[in-house]
Amino acid sequence: MRSLIPVRGRLFASLVALSVAILLAAGCSDDGGGGKTPATGQTPAGQTPAAGQTPAGQTPAAGQTPAAATAEIKMVPGTAFDKSELRIPADTVVEITADNTDGFHSFAVFESQGAAEGGEDPIAETEACSAPCTNTVEVTLAAGEHFFRCQVHPTQMTGTLTAE
Repeated sequence: MRSLIPVRGRLFASLVALSVAILLAAGCSDDGGGGKTPATGQTPAGQTPAAGQTPAGQTPAAGQTPAAATAEIKMVPGTAFDKSELRIPADTVVEITADNTDGFHSFAVFESQGAAEGGEDPIAETEACSAPCTNTVEVTLAAGEHFFRCQVHPTQMTGTLTAE
């Protein structure tokens, strides 16, 4: 009887760990799109791109038009972005690379902070992923201040995106 106790204990611990993993995955899962559209020129993960589109998170293939400008932001330890302000050219196609170096994060661009907090759909967003991972979005924004955030940590990881 004594030899069964360690086996039961390990089995119980394994079942608890599996249950926690399933609950975390369910809490972070996507409900199939929720009515959101992929970033300009991209297709949702798992779908075949239409002619002229790029799969989400990938750069354009030969023969496709690349973004006119690029920008990068990193997700760093401490549930933070490496910068709270990002500057891009206005009225220009800009490819923003979100480099997740730590944790489970996403990157989303909104017209304004009020739009984000009001539940409006983002202008563009990446899929959430566990570090290390890199995703890209393309945006063309009018001059002015816009808003970005991590959709996983919407109150902790925020910033201003200035198109000028």
